[in-house]
Amino acid sequence: MGKKSGAPSQDGKGPSSLFLFSETNPIRRYTKFIIEWPPFETAVLMTIIANCVVLALEEHLPNEDKTMLAIKLEATESVFLCIFCVEASLKIMALGFVLHKGAYLRNIWNIMDFIVVVTGLVTLLADKQLTSGVDFRTLRAIRVLRPLKLVNGIPSLQVVLKSIIKAMAPLLQIGMLVLFAIVIFAIIGLEFYFGALHKTCYSLEDFDQIVTEGEQATPCDQANPPATGSYRCENTTSMCREKWIGPNQGITSFDNIGFAMLTVFQCITMEGWTAILYWTNDAVGSTFNVVYFVPLIIIGSFFMLNLVLGVLSGEFAKERERVENRQAFLKLRRQQQLERELNGYVEWICKAEEVILAEERTTEEEKMHIMEARRKAAAKRKKLKNLGKSKSTDTEEEDNDGEEDALYMPKKKTGLAKASYLKSKMKNQGACAGFWRAEKTFRFAIRKAVKTQFFYWFVIVLVFLNTVCVAVEHYNQPDWLTLFLYYAEFVFLGLFISEMLIKMYALGPRIYFESAFNRFDCVVISGSIFEVVWSTFKDGSFGLSVLRALRLLRIFKVTKYWSSLRNLVISLLSSMRSIISLLFLLFLFILIFALLGMQLFGGAWSFKEGTPLANFNSFAVALLTVFQILTGEDWNEVMYHGIQSQGGHDNGGMVYCLYFIVLVVFGNYTLLNVFLAIAVDNLANAQELTAAEEEQEEEDKEKMAAELEKEIGALHVSDGAPKVEICPPSPNAGDKNNCTDTRPSLSAMKGDTVDESEQPSGPKPMLPYSSMFILSPTNPVRRAAHWVVNLRYFDFFIMFVISLSSIALACEDPVDEKSDKNKILNMFDYAFTGVFTIEMVLKVIDMGLILHPGSYLREVWNVMDATVVICALVSFIFDLTGSSTGQDLSTIKSLRVLRVLRPLKTIKRVPKLKAVFDCVVNSLKNVVNILIVYLLFQFIFAVIAVQLFNGKFFYCTDESKVLPGECQGEYFVYTDDKQPPEVRQRVWRQQDFHYDDVMMAMLTLFAVQTGEGWPTVLQNSMAATSEDNGPKPHYRIEMSIFYIVYFIVFPFFFVNIFVALIIITFQEQGEAELQDGELDKNQKSCIDFVIQARPLERYMPKDRKSCKYKMWRIVVSTPFEYFIMALIVLNTLLLMVKNYPQNETEKAILQKLNNVFTSLFAIECALKVTAVGIRNFFKDRWNTFDFITVIGSIVDAIFMELAVSNFFNVGFLRLFRAARLIKLLRQGYTIRILLWTFVQSFKALPYVCLLIAMLFFIYAIIGMQVFGNIALDSKTSISRHNNFRHFFQALMLLFRCATGEAWQSIMLACVKNKPCDERALRPGEERVCGSDLAYGYFVSFIFFCSFLMLNLFVAVIMDNFDYLTRDSSILGAHHLDEFHRIWAEYDPNATGRIEYTEMYDMLRNMEPPLGFGNKCPYRLAHKKLIRMNMPIGADGKVQFTTTLFALIRENLSIKMRPAEEMDQADSELRTTITKIWPLQAKKMLDLLVPPKDELGPNKLTVGKIYAGLLILENWKSTRFGQIPAENQPEKQELVPPDSPVSPLVDVTDWIRQASGSWEGSPDSRRSLEVSRLLCRTHGVMKCAPCVPVCRLASSPSSV
Repeated sequence: MGKKSGAPSQDGKGPSSLFLFSETNPIRRYTKFIIEWPPFETAVLMTIIANCVVLALEEHLPNEDKTMLAIKLEATESVFLCIFCVEASLKIMALGFVLHKGAYLRNIWNIMDFIVVVTGLVTLLADKQLTSGVDFRTLRAIRVLRPLKLVNGIPSLQVVLKSIIKAMAPLLQIGMLVLFAIVIFAIIGLEFYFGALHKTCYSLEDFDQIVTEGEQATPCDQANPPATGSYRCENTTSMCREKWIGPNQGITSFDNIGFAMLTVFQCITMEGWTAILYWTNDAVGSTFNVVYFVPLIIIGSFFMLNLVLGVLSGEFAKERERVENRQAFLKLRRQQQLERELNGYVEWICKAEEVILAEERTTEEEKMHIMEARRKAAAKRKKLKNLGKSKSTDTEEEDNDGEEDALYMPKKKTGLAKASYLKSKMKNQGACAGFWRAEKTFRFAIRKAVKTQFFYWFVIVLVFLNTVCVAVEHYNQPDWLTLFLYYAEFVFLGLFISEMLIKMYALGPRIYFESAFNRFDCVVISGSIFEVVWSTFKDGSFGLSVLRALRLLRIFKVTKYWSSLRNLVISLLSSMRSIISLLFLLFLFILIFALLGMQLFGGAWSFKEGTPLANFNSFAVALLTVFQILTGEDWNEVMYHGIQSQGGHDNGGMVYCLYFIVLVVFGNYTLLNVFLAIAVDNLANAQELTAAEEEQEEEDKEKMAAELEKEIGALHVSDGAPKVEICPPSPNAGDKNNCTDTRPSLSAMKGDTVDESEQPSGPKPMLPYSSMFILSPTNPVRRAAHWVVNLRYFDFFIMFVISLSSIALACEDPVDEKSDKNKILNMFDYAFTGVFTIEMVLKVIDMGLILHPGSYLREVWNVMDATVVICALVSFIFDLTGSSTGQDLSTIKSLRVLRVLRPLKTIKRVPKLKAVFDCVVNSLKNVVNILIVYLLFQFIFAVIAVQLFNGKFFYCTDESKVLPGECQGEYFVYTDDKQPPEVRQRVWRQQDFHYDDVMMAMLTLFAVQTGEGWPTVLQNSMAATSEDNGPKPHYRIEMSIFYIVYFIVFPFFFVNIFVALIIITFQEQGEAELQDGELDKNQKSCIDFVIQARPLERYMPKDRKSCKYKMWRIVVSTPFEYFIMALIVLNTLLLMVKNYPQNETEKAILQKLNNVFTSLFAIECALKVTAVGIRNFFKDRWNTFDFITVIGSIVDAIFMELAVSNFFNVGFLRLFRAARLIKLLRQGYTIRILLWTFVQSFKALPYVCLLIAMLFFIYAIIGMQVFGNIALDSKTSISRHNNFRHFFQALMLLFRCATGEAWQSIMLACVKNKPCDERALRPGEERVCGSDLAYGYFVSFIFFCSFLMLNLFVAVIMDNFDYLTRDSSILGAHHLDEFHRIWAEYDPNATGRIEYTEMYDMLRNMEPPLGFGNKCPYRLAHKKLIRMNMPIGADGKVQFTTTLFALIRENLSIKMRPAEEMDQADSELRTTITKIWPLQAKKMLDLLVPPKDELGPNKLTVGKIYAGLLILENWKSTRFGQIPAENQPEKQELVPPDSPVSPLVDVTDWIRQASGSWEGSPDSRRSLEVSRLLCRTHGVMKCAPCVPVCRLASSPSSV
């Protein structure tokens, strides 16, 4: 195919296509017409859909066998290919191929089309001509990209795509940071765990037989002595040998950098990371593993991947706002155009009506008809005006105003809502007039009754009772309950039908259906009627009893009277279009990957153990598999099967992991995070609506009050009696009249607070009430108690005791309660309780108990304190009485558990911690509204699930049996070909998670919602057959729709709304303190930076001829930096080339090279120390880091050479090899900014982390007390790796739960009737352990931790990284580190002062938004410096802090005003800084905002100098400036654009001389005038000639 010409064609109308067809060529014109013809595009889209259907119908069998249908469908491929070839050819002929603008291959969609067509042709030709040995299956897989063309045809989808594409730039930066973190952790893993996972226990009887622990092989430790926490084989039966392929068929390992990066990526996605942790514990010991894996999860998962979420959210919101603004503008323009046309048309009709009315031949009837139509139109306009924005969700009262007005109209002019004029005439004039009047009155009475509160609550009670009836249904329920529910169903249905009909009659059908809730009601009732009729005839065989649950949606009628919830519903409905388009894009994404998966893996997953349930053999199952990977659950297991099916880890199968990684990254971390963006937008909209409504209510109340006052005033005036003014109506008159206002004013209510704030220091006064009716304020006992409680160190002492008490709690042994350690700790506990009791008694004596304001029990924290103390005392009484019954023991234990609340007492004593706690509490308050809707939806889905799966989750341990009667006796289990089969007992069991009643269904759905273990529940649901029967895999695959809908409603949407709420609340809390300070968040963070910033010191030897100076020149030179960078990169590559198995030669070569690099880095370090000296060397943090790395590497190299590892474990020294890689981070500007912000967000987290630590502590102690004595079993989730035996083990278990790793199986392993540990039982005692408290314990922990606490991480990150989605031209705190760095080049000794001429040069060298940049015009630079106006010292230097603050102030316009108002602005800014930073302001206020006396007369400032330059230049441009001075040669240009320094010096000299008593010669008159003008006034901002310059400088137009 030829290329087309880029030159115009001969007729000059445009470029030719393929060098053949000009613009006027008939063939090209016809092809252009065809491709632009709408049916053509529709036909192409329909062909794509048909092709997708064909691809989906194909069923893949093992060994590339094909069904007859598949063979027939393959024949259609050439037809589709032919159609796409024709489409491509037509477009190429019409548009041209590639060379000019608008050509075929200049469009990304056409490029994709072209690739698909070309690969299709290649595979078609290859199948026919080449040998069968060549596999073109991968090329054929490109066909699945065809559905992407659908995106091009749907505009709303393009918004989502564009926002994702726009987010790509910041996402790439974050991607680089994440990749960097993965590489670092992979290299560290390579050093620590290289080849460690290939050792396992082999039987002594058969050296090829692996001995398993539980069901899986376990890595073991060969070292002697073994490492702490490692696994040792049983010496009598097995031995540890290094010949195992490794976990997951060798895929999970650290054998080379590729495997290590895949393993680290898997850990970051938080899937299967605990299994890897436990395997490494078994292989190398547990000493350092937690230090590796916990930071990996925190940095990788909680921080890095949440950055993706923040960026996408911001970009999507911006893009959607832009699109919506454009749409709104176009809509408004269309609306205005329509209104103009309509108004013209209406005007014409009105004139015609006037003419008709004026004519004599018009009858009275026709005139009445016209008047009636006009009245109706006027009423409708009025009604539309009143309804406002959301008619669909407004109350019926508003909907019916017009109808009520109609009832009060004169009889001859009214009729029913829907009746025409003629009908009303017939009704009002016939014999039935009386009847219609009575009917109207009756109808009006019913309408009044329908609108009463009684009727409303009666219906709500009915809905509630109906809900209760639906909820009590459960498996194995008694017959009487079934019968009762059957009849109750009919009763409720009859009542709801009656309600609907009564309302429809009272309001009229039109007005009834105007309300969205009524329409909703009607649909639900119609569905219920259909369901009853269907179940009568068909006995519910199709499971349509699920429709019964639709009636529960009536509960949402409550939301109609709940403004904030209603607004959320309105906001969600308004964004439904975005949600639907996003869901469509998600479906398209799933479709493409499902089809691609079928092409790559279809039929290949037939293993010896059987085909996994998640596979790609058929379209429906492939869709579910992709959806499962998208939710992130067990995606790694699916990936292992994929790699294994394609040859395993050593035969090219590893390439296929890319499919799963791309699916997780783009699906889970990109597309699903757009849901969060929509959630944040919706919440913001809902909050704005609610705020607007509240403001409106306030305004209405104020108006009503004003009207009431006017009416009262009018009444007084109308009465003849003399008026006695008790209180003046106007608040301004209060000073003039001595009247008493009985209403409490705001200031009166806040009076006490004001008094307290005025006296912050000094002892707290005693309450002026008697304590417990006995102790008066003068009582010496009470005064002594008050003195003790208010002692300076009393609170500190209590906090110290709380800390000791917490440590004692963590040290307890939960298994053996009678151990010696526990007895000692009990004694300590008596002492701690004694201290807390004394504290409580003293506070009660001082403050009183409860009756008066400010008393002890009026504060929540004190109530908690008292509860803990009293429960501890009661448990001691139980102990002392020696009670031994089991019930008493459990009572004592439950009372003792309350001791864990003691650490919470610290919250009120640490103000910043209390602020974070308040933020969480406020978030919870905000969440309540959504929590109600969430619980309603959860309840509805639970009821639907009970209807669908009630009693169907039973199974036999022998999978071949599906009935309880068959599931008896024993059966064989074949574990291995070499071993005889095992004999096991057949047992009929129920699945752990089932839907037999509503409570269990809600628990199951909660587990599904957290995304843990839901594929198992899904497979059980699809395999469910009928009640009391066993499962059949994929029996009813359509049941998966229930879970897909549930996932969209809950994890994709509701959970994101929780996250969004916490983010918004956190940001509001942060900005609340700034509302009065008149600073925004960015301005505050920049000023924070300035206050903390100090100049960096850069050492330089003084003697330039010395050897030290030459060495210094070398180490600070750019080539040296690049050389060291190259060394680091080479060293990194060296660390990455390790590969298992490794022979001795390779090992020795790598060891020698490592020693070489260590030597080179040691030489670099020595050179730097020699060049700058030890003291100066350690002033730079990077140098300190380098030094530690070098020393660690040297020690590591020595130990490796000497093979010394006997006296202590030197494994951690390998860390220093990987640590060198971190030095690369300081090279890239963008990465440096990201890293700086990363550190800042860590600084913002200590109190958040402290609160999370407190939550973990409380739950860990409760877990130890309640579940610590359960026996360990490798077949359950409470095993030697995972238990509550001691505090750190409990913390790790909770950390695992917080990451969502199989928390539901841990919960089930802790419920009642679990075997106890032998040490927990007394001799001869038999009892069971565990508790049903496990359900509440784990569910509450997951809710608090996952939904609330960990989302604070997200909030902090999004708060700190918001600059990624902000306009890059706005200065932020992340830019300011550059100022630090560049200032050090001009001020190497860190004096904090540089010449102002150097300052100008420095700002020109800094790129915007921080500096001026090289391209900044010098006039603009001068104007900016005039506005900055820093004082210049006697030595001609400016100060570091003052310059940086002035730069920020000018850039962010912090209180920048016109010249004449700057003094006032300075004063206000000083007040604001003092208010927000009271401690720092004492030292730094004059540096930040110089006082007037430093800027006033006879003081030199930067502003004066540069204003002088501008004035002088402006003066020179006049005709006076052109005259040369007497007896002087004409001077050169004063302000040349390129060299600003010399004229600055000239002007400075002039100003200095003018400030003294110098009188110049006639030649210097110009300079003298300038200097006198500047220095005789109160500074540059007040100088009359300077004002125009300053105004010019501050005006946007000049910039």
